[in-house]
Amino acid sequence: MHVMRLALKYRLIITIPLALIGIGLMAYYVSCDTACSYLKGDLLGIDLKYVGTGYMSAIIILALLKQADLLRLLIASGIGVEVFLVSFQVKENVFCPFCLSFGVMVILMYLINYERAGVMNNWISRLIHAFGDAKIPFTNIVRFPLLGMMLIGYIFICLTFHGSATPAYAASESPAPSFGKGAWELIIYTDYFCPPCQLVEKDLEPEIARLMSRGDIKITFVDYPGHQHTSLYAKYFLSSVASGKGDKNMMKARNILFALAVKNVDKEDAVSSTLKSEGVALKMIEPKPVFNEWMSLIKRYDINQTPTCLLRFSSTYTKKYIGSDQIRTGLIPELKKRFPK
Repeated sequence: MHVMRLALKYRLIITIPLALIGIGLMAYYVSCDTACSYLKGDLLGIDLKYVGTGYMSAIIILALLKQADLLRLLIASGIGVEVFLVSFQVKENVFCPFCLSFGVMVILMYLINYERAGVMNNWISRLIHAFGDAKIPFTNIVRFPLLGMMLIGYIFICLTFHGSATPAYAASESPAPSFGKGAWELIIYTDYFCPPCQLVEKDLEPEIARLMSRGDIKITFVDYPGHQHTSLYAKYFLSSVASGKGDKNMMKARNILFALAVKNVDKEDAVSSTLKSEGVALKMIEPKPVFNEWMSLIKRYDINQTPTCLLRFSSTYTKKYIGSDQIRTGLIPELKKRFPK
């Protein structure tokens, strides 16, 4: 009880570090390279990261000015927003630990600043005010229920939110780059910046080259955007394919791109000059149509980590190999067995 009394007494002071943690979470999310890094959203065109930072800054200002009622109203509206954002992640089955932690900060601030002082004459009033209430400055309204602010926050984000839980690849019908023909298809999902992909690529490369020389199996490459610079590398991979110089030129570009990713090269000039200096032919194209096709392939086969490979026979057989160990010990022996030299 003593701890609770202290928390209530100093709740405005406690609110400030919680808000600072929220700002820190948004700052760290900018450099996030986890699988959820392509989880995007904005309000009226403003990135949610900046909206969240501004929201927490406003809370700090109100706490410093000791505007407890306005603070409660603002936090309550944030609860409504968080309900929507969490439901969006549940619907898309993609969960961002930074976004969820930000939501936890909002809930903690709501609980610490909770106050219910409205007059409740009947069960409807008791229900409405159960979520707390606050006085609106410069009005004759005695206590405004925070449930109303939660609904306002929820409705506002419903009307203004635009988001995506899939790679932001634009719409078109252009197919992903494939090599070879046949009823059998091998789909390779990798990310240049994924350490397990970088390792397994050395085992896959000679097997891919062997299968390409046969020409009787369709091989499709999908660059999975698990890193913020993957789209840059993917653009140059597609440019090597568009050059029309064949699979050897493409494989050389792919090998160089993986090597550059190991060094964490993130400047386009450096990527371009390295490929050209190594004799890779390039034809710059608009990559977004292929990005859209990759997005479809990622969603169609429920790919959520790399490296992942699919071995398919027409529409009757599909086997998924997830992780470098399964690819080394399962996929590669299977390919050698089904497609011998």
